[in-house]
Amino acid sequence: MPGHTLIAMFIVASCALSTGANAQKVYKCGNVYSQTPCPGGDLIDPADPRTSAQKDQTDLAIGRDARLADAMEKARLAQEKKDLAANTPTKKSLEKPASAKTPKKLSTQQAKLKKKKEKESDYFVAQLPGDKKKKSTLKKSTPEKDVNKI
Repeated sequence: MPGHTLIAMFIVASCALSTGANAQKVYKCGNVYSQTPCPGGDLIDPADPRTSAQKDQTDLAIGRDARLADAMEKARLAQEKKDLAANTPTKKSLEKPASAKTPKKLSTQQAKLKKKKEKESDYFVAQLPGDKKKKSTLKKSTPEKDVNKI
């Protein structure tokens, strides 16, 4: 069995090496890049023109920028935590002081409004005009008087 595994590994490795991508032609057609030529398109060399020293320099700059970004994020999170702690009310500030003023007595109208609000439902209820029966202050007329009016 070990021989079969070795042969399989060799075949997989040779297939991987043989599939190398050759440089393909790339055309720039206006603002679009394509593999197929277009009228008025320019042929572009897709190879990386940088030297290995330039690539190493760029890689170092990318690493430095990543570390700097991480440090800035940690500093920002620490500042946010500090600001949140400073703006969060404590239990003592939530309690009412003993010297707090007592509420004023409500006038009779205000008391009636408050009572009415307590009775009203929290939900909207549609009503037609005149649905509520109003107490009439007029005296009820007797049928005899109504007959005379006709």
